[in-house]
Amino acid sequence: MVVLKVVVGIALPIAAGALAFNLAAYAAAAADRRRRPAECGDDDEPTTWPARIRAFGFECMATTVLGWMTPLAFRRRHARPFDPRRHRPPVVLLHGYLQHAANFLWLGRRLRRDGWTHLYEVGHVPFAGDIERSGARLAARIARVRRETGASEVDIVAHSMGGLVARAALCAGAAGIRRIITLGTPHQGTEVFRRLRLDAMLGQMRPGSACLRRVTAPGSRTEIVSIYSRDDALVVPPSSAYCPGAFNIEVRGLGHMSLLFSRRIYELVRENLAAEAEPARRIS
Repeated sequence: MVVLKVVVGIALPIAAGALAFNLAAYAAAAADRRRRPAECGDDDEPTTWPARIRAFGFECMATTVLGWMTPLAFRRRHARPFDPRRHRPPVVLLHGYLQHAANFLWLGRRLRRDGWTHLYEVGHVPFAGDIERSGARLAARIARVRRETGASEVDIVAHSMGGLVARAALCAGAAGIRRIITLGTPHQGTEVFRRLRLDAMLGQMRPGSACLRRVTAPGSRTEIVSIYSRDDALVVPPSSAYCPGAFNIEVRGLGHMSLLFSRRIYELVRENLAAEAEPARRIS
């Protein structure tokens, strides 16, 4: 009984916090849509209110589950022997801002089931850090993965700010990255909670920041696939997840954290990981 009370005492505040956070995020995103004029050439039907409410509900559940999974971020997996003749390239999984390495539990399980057996859930500073320093540390970690496995190349699947960390690793000279697949990454910055000045990392993700200009500067030939949702309330506006010069896939009806649980998103990730030269055909 005591254990149950402790579990409930922890689980309920996390769920309440997830609800409050998403209420604030979706309200701010709605206010931004009202202020912002319609984008030129955007002739699609706007998302209906029932679809937005459904997306909000799923997003609250996804955020809550990720909060409950935080202790799993401290587990350590043992490296498995790698044979480049039999195994797919290793995949490095990068979490986002204020998140943790256990975010990829569901997506990683699906990847292992489909043959990607060498997954590396790499943690980085999620708050009060520096994107470019995290990128430099990631470059060193990728070199170690390649050295330990003997793999000539790795792929990266990154959620949210993790995609910017991956691009910062390229700027830091990381070698052997075959493809970067980003999920809800603000490649052009985000205006979410723009009045908050609590963390310099939020400032680094603001449109036009010096860090963002350096990290996203053209130069690398590494293939980038950007998968993002038009109904993302944390990439504001959602079109900021469009990555110029990359292969972009826009979906609808999914929130920021929900991207990590969606089977539709997983199928896009799997299809692009499996592609040899060109990523999968655009799906909107």
